Amino acid sequence: MLRFRIFADGKARGVGMRRNLKHVKHLLALVQAYADHKGIEFNHLAEKWTASGSGKSLEEPECLYLVALCKQAGYLSESKGFKGARLIQMTWSGHDYLDLNTSIS
Repeated sequence: MLRFRIFADGKARGVGMRRNLKHVKHLLALVQAYADHKGIEFNHLAEKWTASGSGKSLEEPECLYLVALCKQAGYLSESKGFKGARLIQMTWSGHDYLDLNTSIS
């Protein structure tokens, strides 16, 4: 969950994030659905993430945070694509996690 605070400059910034296992599963499902053999560019993944909220707003900072966590856990890998684009790809462990956690909705 991402919480926002309005600062003196009038901008909202995230002040704390927590791991949400439903969102982790959703992120991995998006990567599995949209990545090709090279992966999916992070910018495209972030667009899919924010558009897939089913009425709830899924914020890009949470996507960035969960990608980082999933990389640390070994569920996602990252490489550089054309012109330095960030390519995100699911690992074997990521597929296993998604297969084992299909009951989380």
